[in-house]
Amino acid sequence: MFNFRNSTAICPYCMQKLKLGNMKFFCVPDEDNRHEVRLSLTDRIKNRLPVCKRSFCRNHGLTIREASCRNCGEKLPPQILFHDKFLSFCAVGVAGAGKSSYLTTLVHELKYSGLPWVLQAMDVETTTRSQINEQNVYEARHCLKGTEAGVAPKPQLWTIMDNTGKGEKIPTYALAIYDGAGEDCEHIDYTPLDSKISLYLSGARMLLIMFDPLLLSSVRSEIRYETLNASMATERQTSAPANMVNMVNSLSNYIRRHCNISPGKRIDRRAAVIITKLDALTEMVNGFSSDSTILKESPHVKNLGFVDSDSKMVDLEIRDWLTRQGETAFLGAIDANFKDVRVFGVSSFGRPPDIHKRLARVRPHRVLDPLMWMLASEGIVPTI
Repeated sequence: MFNFRNSTAICPYCMQKLKLGNMKFFCVPDEDNRHEVRLSLTDRIKNRLPVCKRSFCRNHGLTIREASCRNCGEKLPPQILFHDKFLSFCAVGVAGAGKSSYLTTLVHELKYSGLPWVLQAMDVETTTRSQINEQNVYEARHCLKGTEAGVAPKPQLWTIMDNTGKGEKIPTYALAIYDGAGEDCEHIDYTPLDSKISLYLSGARMLLIMFDPLLLSSVRSEIRYETLNASMATERQTSAPANMVNMVNSLSNYIRRHCNISPGKRIDRRAAVIITKLDALTEMVNGFSSDSTILKESPHVKNLGFVDSDSKMVDLEIRDWLTRQGETAFLGAIDANFKDVRVFGVSSFGRPPDIHKRLARVRPHRVLDPLMWMLASEGIVPTI
């Protein structure tokens, strides 16, 4: 029998706190006989999930398999109630910034990096999406297509099991990942998905603000056309400054309005600014020096914690690089709007695709760094 914990569970769709009494539960012996199972008085007193009590149901006496939120009606995995902590982050950025590729390699590295964690999908949709994306990237070695615009992003729902302990009970964490289309992120105030996206943005524990450096005119003038063409997910030829600054400002206004935060107050939300496609920048004369910290292997996984000195040096190096590219307005917009900001640099694939947009062996670089920052901020891993 499962007992409900008194931790804070949150619906990943409407962001309302979840308790045993504000969820619906269903027994599903087969699709034609799906029926609601109501909580008994004993269930409520003991804070436990109900069992099917229908006399002729083949699941009679078994714990329910399906649940939904009474507030929004969305289907939920019942195990979402049993985690020690609810974590979430939302990836935003202009079209072609590489959000989907980054999230695919992040999940893959989280599974196989050697960290003492077990990552499990909570639902079939998360499992299917992850398997398809990982197969495309790691086996077929194809670049992923961009997220479809105009469609509300379905959160990926994961369970992280911390296997470092030796007791019968091991810590578990719910992780919800939101990946919105770049076209929707660029014009947040004007999308028909306004209400849905606002919930994801305001409810996320951390924002991943993805910056595509290949949209900068200073970068485009220094790297080969073949590298630029192979690394661009879209045919877009515009420059980034206005797009990124406007996106940060509209994103900030959106969160302030939804959370009732005054214009002059910084948003108390962690913002990880991520420079993507780091591999393509190695061709730049005015790029990062060969001994830069950002080009070295990340120390966080090896140390099973967040190495703050390494992260601060990477933050400093990227800020210096962005300043040399004339991106002070973007940095100013981030720092003015968010209270807790850290800048990261990642390469999802390890090297640019070839001219046919095929990938070599995928060797992600520093993709777990932003997640390790969030886990350290939540007290799940130590800050070293």
